[in-house]
Amino acid sequence: MADTHSHAALAAIVDIAADAIIALDDNFRIVRFNKGAEQIFGWTEPEMLGQLIDRLLPTAVRAVHREHERTFAEGGTESRRMAERREIAGLRRNGEQFPAEASIARVTMEGTRTFMVMLRDVSERRKNEERQKLLATAGWVLAASLDVESTMATIAELPVPLLGNWSLLELLTPEGYSRRAAATHMDPRRHDETSGLVSRVSEALNPNLPPTSARRVAYETEAQRITDVASWLSANFHEKSARGRAESLGASAILVVPLRAGGRAIGALHLVRTGEGASHSVDEAQVADQFAGLAALALENARLYQESRRAVRERDDMLAIVSHDLRNPVNAIVMLTGAVLSREAGDERPLMEREDVEAIRGAARQADGLIQDLQDVSRIASSRLRVERQPVAMSELVKESADIFEPVMEDAVLRFVRHIDDHLPLLHADSQRVQQVLSNLLGNAVRFTPHGGEIVLTAKRRGDHVRISVRDSGPGVPAADVPRLFERHWQAPRLLRAGSGLGLFIAKGIVEAHGGEIGVDSEPGNGSEFWFTLPL
Repeated sequence: MADTHSHAALAAIVDIAADAIIALDDNFRIVRFNKGAEQIFGWTEPEMLGQLIDRLLPTAVRAVHREHERTFAEGGTESRRMAERREIAGLRRNGEQFPAEASIARVTMEGTRTFMVMLRDVSERRKNEERQKLLATAGWVLAASLDVESTMATIAELPVPLLGNWSLLELLTPEGYSRRAAATHMDPRRHDETSGLVSRVSEALNPNLPPTSARRVAYETEAQRITDVASWLSANFHEKSARGRAESLGASAILVVPLRAGGRAIGALHLVRTGEGASHSVDEAQVADQFAGLAALALENARLYQESRRAVRERDDMLAIVSHDLRNPVNAIVMLTGAVLSREAGDERPLMEREDVEAIRGAARQADGLIQDLQDVSRIASSRLRVERQPVAMSELVKESADIFEPVMEDAVLRFVRHIDDHLPLLHADSQRVQQVLSNLLGNAVRFTPHGGEIVLTAKRRGDHVRISVRDSGPGVPAADVPRLFERHWQAPRLLRAGSGLGLFIAKGIVEAHGGEIGVDSEPGNGSEFWFTLPL
């Protein structure tokens, strides 16, 4: 009676055990397959009775396992851990392999030999270990570089394949625009497809298109799990080519993780899983959030470092300009005032000729103009440039600027043509700042147009804005130099070098502060047309 009770109790324990407990006969065929085994492997006990244990092992290791079985059966050891030499793997009904820990024991009862196998699925434990390893690795890897591009690539690469088959890092600009900054795939052969998703150009907000999930999630505090792949694709890949690449990469489950630094949203990381039934667990979402915190901190550190380096370069550039461009007016003032101071006592000539006074005044104005330019550059760089908007009669303002330059054109022997609409609408603008832009464009045109050439000033209404342009018959701008014309301190090396190189940068800042655009159309040998627009 006691034995019957013991057997019943043992059977109950076997049934409720979470681990797989499998009994094998002398030929290593299954004679008992508990509930734990059914849940781990996906097979039912009736389906597995009489089957070889090989069916639960990956094909590649079955032959080796049979040899181990034979050695154990013939040896003198009664029990042994099956993973003493190497990690073993199980095979689920759906073909998925998983890491396992297993032990085997030999039992002889009433002359019958039975082998008892106890197996534990450790896949979740291994995943947790890998997740913690990811966070530990991310801490020092992301801190190792202060290069923004390198940091972005690392952020996309580290969580793959643990948290996704491929990933996409999307960053937000301070204006709320977004750009796909980095992407990676677990399969190196798909590198070109994945890198094709990266866009170095910020995508402007378009009211006719759905906002990207990164823009929405970036303002959340936790990762968002997305299963509606079609909506995710339409929101994040408006261009046909990028959408095609994303579709070819596949997506079944997407985890979009917000990146926040200094209390502001800076972007989001898309972690994409492929394959039927793919998903992200709650634990994975939590790990992704922790990783995103490290990633955002690394990006912010890299950004601040680059800004500090840029500030140092700008300071050095400013010092170089001050030391170089202020030298001429200062030298003129020193020379002219020195002449006065060197006069001998009793010299009855006028203390200073009118021309000398005018020269000193001109030199002082030149120095003051450079200082004003440097102040404007500083304001633009820190987004502190102010425009005092008032109703402005644009026709009169443009004509006034043209009248100021009329004698300059005559002195330079240039033909000055005006096409100014007499009925331009009133604009809310800063008249002094707009004149500053016009003066810069007209001054540049005079400087680069040879004697006998032509300069054409045009001001017309076009739709919802006014377009003002200055076209010259000078040498034009090489195509390679056009993208850099509006950069600070830059001058085309093949053109006449003059001034500080700040004028076009300041003009761009003023126009953009009004909500307009500025640009140039040029063909080497056929002159240039610099233009800007101001919205109505």
